[in-house]
Amino acid sequence: MHNQNYQQLIDSWNKTLAVVAKLAEVPVALVMRVEQEQISVFSKNDSSENPYKIGDAEVLNDSGLYCEHVIKSQQQLHVPNALMDEKWQNNPDIKLNMVAYLGLPIVDGEGSPFGTVCILDNKEHVFSATTMELLATIKQSFEVQLQQLHFQRIEDEKQQLEDLTMLIQGISHEINTPLGVGITTASIIESTIEDIQKKLNDRSLNQKTLINCLNTMQESAKLLSKSLDTSAEKVTTLRELLANDYSTIGKSIALYPLVKGLLVKYQNELNTQQVKFNIEHNDNLDTQAFIAPDLFLQVLQILCKNSFEHGLVGVENPAIEIKFKNYPSVIKLHYLDNGKGIDESDHKKIFSPFYSTNRISGCAGLGLSIAKSIITQQLHGDISILNSATGVHFIISLPKVAAPIAS
Repeated sequence: MHNQNYQQLIDSWNKTLAVVAKLAEVPVALVMRVEQEQISVFSKNDSSENPYKIGDAEVLNDSGLYCEHVIKSQQQLHVPNALMDEKWQNNPDIKLNMVAYLGLPIVDGEGSPFGTVCILDNKEHVFSATTMELLATIKQSFEVQLQQLHFQRIEDEKQQLEDLTMLIQGISHEINTPLGVGITTASIIESTIEDIQKKLNDRSLNQKTLINCLNTMQESAKLLSKSLDTSAEKVTTLRELLANDYSTIGKSIALYPLVKGLLVKYQNELNTQQVKFNIEHNDNLDTQAFIAPDLFLQVLQILCKNSFEHGLVGVENPAIEIKFKNYPSVIKLHYLDNGKGIDESDHKKIFSPFYSTNRISGCAGLGLSIAKSIITQQLHGDISILNSATGVHFIISLPKVAAPIAS
């Protein structure tokens, strides 16, 4: 995620630098980044006259670069013509014919030197006060973005730690309960066997006692087997949750018939709980998406199950509604119910494994995390929850075409 955010930052800065270069009427606009002992091109304007490439690097100390001076002094540097300046006439940028320079330091979200933002020209250029002000404004904007990225990284790390803690606690809760029962029943079986052996040794074992002991061991064995099966089922569910199957084969298929088929599947349950199920759709609306149908239906079943078992219980005139929205590259499916809803404070946590507001009643809190995993990892879409005055409002975004295969 951190690398992805940096790539988005580079793409954004590249566009900004292109505008800066045009306004300043120079061939080159750069952001140089300092990492350990090196300085490298982090971002640049896209121009045939720009000889620098992203990733070009030099050792910083004693490099003689304009940017080395800016980073070490943390001050603006303005060199109108390096060829006429004894201090700069031999600097490495002269080899690329960059004789004019204007640069400012950039600090990162922690206040440490990040690098520089600078513009260069292949001819003498006395940069105007307006250009200097423009570059100073860009510097401030870039520093604000770096600060936001820094805060976002901290929040992401905190969330990951919370998710990990919740995962560990959830696993402990789900596995320890059946294992605890299993350990207890195994102890009962062991104690019963010891009792039989003791009575055999002192020749006090009779048929009635033997039958009672065997019945106890038989019932205990059944309970032990059930506990082990439950533990195995929990582990399997967790494994499926954490496994990212990128080899899932999808196809282009209309979503509306799939949703309509789900309505038929749940008809008895809808009738029993008197839940109104409405699909908002018109014949002119294209609902084609590139998906694996079984996985898509699994997600909808999770949402419906949550509504039936939790959200709509005890609600007057319960209802579920599904709406389709068509966009150029995605189909968006809105899932709504008019039930008890989910507190806004829980919205960021509901897709985390084992997060549940209803664990007392036996809810493991895996459903929505499985739905999230399927949508994002296997169907290459997205699922989110919106604020809603009543009930819940989920949005599922699905691609219209197959996602590109990662190289």
